[in-house]
Amino acid sequence: MPKVSEKHRVAMRERIQQAALACVAEKGFSNVSMGDIIAEAGLSAGAVYVYYRSKEELIVDAGQRVFAERMAALEGLGGEGAVLPPEQAIVELMTGLMQMDFFPGVAVQVWGEAVRNDRMGEVARSILAQIRGHIETYLEAWLRVSRPAEDAQGKARLLAPAVMGLIQGCAVQCALAGEDVEAAYLESARTLLAGI
Repeated sequence: MPKVSEKHRVAMRERIQQAALACVAEKGFSNVSMGDIIAEAGLSAGAVYVYYRSKEELIVDAGQRVFAERMAALEGLGGEGAVLPPEQAIVELMTGLMQMDFFPGVAVQVWGEAVRNDRMGEVARSILAQIRGHIETYLEAWLRVSRPAEDAQGKARLLAPAVMGLIQGCAVQCALAGEDVEAAYLESARTLLAGI
């Protein structure tokens, strides 16, 4: 039996994850079975079960990968060079999320599942804590530039949960009201964030 490379394993996991996200987007988390995901991935059951034992494990892994990609965007917000104002930086982040195939519908479903599923809840809390940390870092960098006389760290810590709420609210409203609400929501968020 030939040895499988790490590159191949990563590619297979991503293929299975994309299939899972597509199925959840189409049928809803609770209506999707591993059989649906296996069919969507175009693989045998044995090939999928080598990587994932359950739908929950698969969705947790997919969520971690997707949010790790978004973390890279968050890390750039408070990095070296000019710091963009929140009404630009955070709205660009939300716009990037809205352009992802699975977002916002799958994200809202997974958050709902995380409320009752301990493993998914643990991962969701960990991801949200990481996101909050990145937002705090960005806000602190912005406040040091825009309001140097204030306690940037304390104010950033105070504001970060509300900024996260704006991002999550965007997902919820777009999932429930559709694309029609997206432009209006982003403009509303831009107006609120301009006050920071």
